[in-house]
Amino acid sequence: MKNKKNVSIITLLVAFAFLAYIIFCYKPLKTELQLTPEWTVELESINKTAAENSEETPAPKRAVPDLNVLPFKLGQNAGYFTHDGKIALLENFEYKATISKNYYSLFTQNSPEVQIYNNKGEPIAKFFEGGFPYVTDDYIFLLLPGGSGFEIKEKNGLTLLRTEHPAPITALQSHDHFTLTGYADGILRVFDDKFDEIFTLQPGGSDIEAILGANISSNGNYIACVSGQDRQRFVIYKTEDNHAKVVFHKTLNNSVVYQTYVMFSKDESTAFYNDSTGLGIVDCKTFKDKHIKIKGRVIDIQESPVSECFFVLSKDRRNTTNTYTLSIIEQRSHKTGEFSFTADSAFILTDENALYIGKDNKISKLTLSKE
Repeated sequence: MKNKKNVSIITLLVAFAFLAYIIFCYKPLKTELQLTPEWTVELESINKTAAENSEETPAPKRAVPDLNVLPFKLGQNAGYFTHDGKIALLENFEYKATISKNYYSLFTQNSPEVQIYNNKGEPIAKFFEGGFPYVTDDYIFLLLPGGSGFEIKEKNGLTLLRTEHPAPITALQSHDHFTLTGYADGILRVFDDKFDEIFTLQPGGSDIEAILGANISSNGNYIACVSGQDRQRFVIYKTEDNHAKVVFHKTLNNSVVYQTYVMFSKDESTAFYNDSTGLGIVDCKTFKDKHIKIKGRVIDIQESPVSECFFVLSKDRRNTTNTYTLSIIEQRSHKTGEFSFTADSAFILTDENALYIGKDNKISKLTLSKE
């Protein structure tokens, strides 16, 4: 009887210990970013259908009318597609095209006029001055001959801003509140939404003070740039009380000799820049920086609200082959995955919980989730 009682107590103690172990040692399974394929659409099928239906290829070719569309440019094709995988508008161009969510334009090297269209393919503006068009979601730019000046245009042809500079433009970024330009002489100029010049900066610190890449954060609190050759630097300015002061600078180990990528996260908390070996990441609160090796040259970074992910598209050209690499950055500091593919052209775009990847004549949608 005594033995049975001892056994019962031991069993109870073991059960209690096991339960305590489960309670105190339990850790939930880590969730991982999931990319689920949803659809793929081929541009070639749209081109073929349009050609079969008309002896003369219509321009533009519209599959469906839809204002809620996303822009793309692949090879010599540009247009808009819907979230459910329909090509809303497709244009073939011979020389170059510029496209944004609201506007696009096709042009040649010696275009006598510049025609601007909305995302339904309707002409909305025409300019007869010389130069090349460049469109953003908010503004229509005309880059002036010689490459050192630009105009910001209204749809009715009215010039909102015209400015010229002694040196050529090497960087241009714009959104609804600010326009930033960088020049080959190392000057940065910032214009507000009233088109007044509010900052003129010169990072300096290098033997050749050209601006290789620059950007301004969404609310204008930070300005960043990669500048110079021989002691090339990455610099961040913080704007306060109508002046800008340097809050971070770093001398880069090896100089790049091409235009390079600079951007801020939407909440202005993180700055990204492309150097000779990969991606630099700077926390704009602590100004601590990290570096992640990325294959090739960064051509785009897209941000997603899912798990605070950033998708980095880079391109490495060897001989006549383009290898694109898509890298996934989580927690704004760690590369958690990557994959590469060969293509003549490619793009990436995020919208809500989706990642869109374009490759030559195909566009695919991947749904993002954390599971």
